[in-house]
Amino acid sequence: MSEHRTGLALRSRLATRAAALAWDHGKGAGKIVIDLGHLWGPDYPTEGRLIVKELEQKYQIPHEAIILREDAYSTGGEVKSFLELARENGWSKLMDVAFSTHHLTIPRIYSGYSGVVDFRSVEEILKTDSESPHIEGLLGRLSRSRHGKAYWLYERVKWLIMHKPGFNYDELEQKNKKARMGKGREFIVPLDVYKL
Repeated sequence: MSEHRTGLALRSRLATRAAALAWDHGKGAGKIVIDLGHLWGPDYPTEGRLIVKELEQKYQIPHEAIILREDAYSTGGEVKSFLELARENGWSKLMDVAFSTHHLTIPRIYSGYSGVVDFRSVEEILKTDSESPHIEGLLGRLSRSRHGKAYWLYERVKWLIMHKPGFNYDELEQKNKKARMGKGREFIVPLDVYKL
């Protein structure tokens, strides 16, 4: 399920569905904020743009309910952008929707924020999705897949790195941006194909 065949990879599609459910026609969250830059170089749409397209077309989220930025290349960059928007708009209560494995590292990034952050996992949100009863089984197969195990390990390694003295989010952001903007068609490898 490569991004280039279906628009979004499976994990992104599940997170997008969870964001739409959490938004709940404006009752659950006032705005959906997406800030994701390029994954495969400047010749392809950003992941953020693909997510917005799916939110609008598949889940009928109004364009006005979505804020799109396309300049984050790491989780730290996404959170920094989100907190800038919160300050600009006077938001004091935020919701961060991500896979539970990813929430191992995310709360630390919010450590200087004085408002309230509700950390909601994609799995928690999707388990309440009565329209798609097959999702719970899909989430289980995804977590047990090679990709799911690799992602779990990646998040643990990232947690260790983030706890090193002098860890610099801005430096990581720039390294990620340079790497992702330098990619092109020849770089695409079938690592994002899920065998469930």
